[in-house]
Amino acid sequence: MIPLTKKQRAFTIAEMLVVLVISAIAISIAMLVLGLVQTQIRSMSRNYNRQTQIRLLEKALWQDFNTHDPFYNPAKRQLQCISEKDTITYTFHTEYLLRNTDTLKIPIFKTISYLEGTVTTVTGQIDALEIQLKKEQPNKIVFINTVKDGAFYINGI
Repeated sequence: MIPLTKKQRAFTIAEMLVVLVISAIAISIAMLVLGLVQTQIRSMSRNYNRQTQIRLLEKALWQDFNTHDPFYNPAKRQLQCISEKDTITYTFHTEYLLRNTDTLKIPIFKTISYLEGTVTTVTGQIDALEIQLKKEQPNKIVFINTVKDGAFYINGI
């Protein structure tokens, strides 16, 4: 006798639901990990951009200090680098600093000016500047000074 119904092999609904639940758990774990990785990448990108801004500031200050005569006004928190060709003005604010018309988003806590190795609080020519950054860059200090050769000390004393 030939059977009237032929049994076909297939998955049951219970087996399919188990596979769907396991797949949903695996996908949700993957999405959580992806979110954490994206957060880390954004944080690393912000830190890199902040460090790049600080390096640009150090480079610009170093160049301006050593090609111009720097004058600092502590009351206005303003540094002017004056030469025969041009004048470059740095204005230090708490959340950013202006270099002429360029804005560098570097939060500044404190600026200290030096003349001949001692701290000066009067407006006038300086030969070194210390910039202490805010808590976003803990213990980060930018120190810029003019390079003086032996002739300066021989002729100046």
